[in-house]
Amino acid sequence: MSFASDVKDEIIEKSELARMCGGMKECCIHAEMYGLLLFCRDFSASRICIKTEHSGVASLYAGFVQKILGRKPKIEKSSAGNIRVSVKGEADRQKILETFGHTGSEITRRLNRANLEFECCIPALIRGAFLSCGTITNPEKDYHLEFVISHKVLCDNLKKLMNEVDIYPKYVVRKGVHVLYFKDSEKVEDLLTYMGAPDSSLEIMGTKMYKDMRNKVNRKMNFENANSSRAFDAAYRQIEAIRFIEKEKGLGYLSNDLIELAKLRLMNEDYSLKELGDELTEPISKSGVNHRLKRILKTAEDLGWHE
Repeated sequence: MSFASDVKDEIIEKSELARMCGGMKECCIHAEMYGLLLFCRDFSASRICIKTEHSGVASLYAGFVQKILGRKPKIEKSSAGNIRVSVKGEADRQKILETFGHTGSEITRRLNRANLEFECCIPALIRGAFLSCGTITNPEKDYHLEFVISHKVLCDNLKKLMNEVDIYPKYVVRKGVHVLYFKDSEKVEDLLTYMGAPDSSLEIMGTKMYKDMRNKVNRKMNFENANSSRAFDAAYRQIEAIRFIEKEKGLGYLSNDLIELAKLRLMNEDYSLKELGDELTEPISKSGVNHRLKRILKTAEDLGWHE
């Protein structure tokens, strides 16, 4: 199952539970029903139907149609797994349209605000619209939620409605259809909660926290690996320089404070600057060790050594 399917499962489950327990007002049930039917591919006098892969959405759609008509609509399932729920009779289609204040003779599909009796009806309608034409990407891959709408005016109507409740989607035309979308993770989380999917919202938060932690660990490991690589390269240069001095002049050519450090470096190729400083007869700091090693490198270069 996809994350989008899981989100719709949650919305449907919580919505059905609220209706069964009397926790949802009739006006909100009407608004959710309207959102689901209006934002489907077909909602007109000649055709009212939904085509979906989600069995829960198909069942909810069929249940809403039955609530209006008093009988179940036709349900067809293809071999590919798509489910089509359609209203066949012309009189039945007209009854559904009239239930929501549509005549069937409209030039273009638009939102009839009379179906939103109170402000509480707005999330119900958006919830229905999402079940009908919405989708969401798995947060493991990306943060993206969108509504794909075939009619420009209807898309504008939904965008305006969202703006009224401080929800601000972005808009794009993609392959001839109109898309309202959200890419900011916090906006996606807020909208899911608003539509009635708080568990899915929390799942995104958890995934985001895990990804952030994983990225921090990776950055730390990369940083440590880079530091380790630089330290290894530096130690290799120091050892080569010391061996050159030893071959050309002998370590006695160095001053006493450098002789001890040079011998210590040759015997402990993997020691850090701190470890070298701690092992000296008179311990010194990392910066002190680094300064002495630079003097050794300079001595080797003066004798003709080069990398």
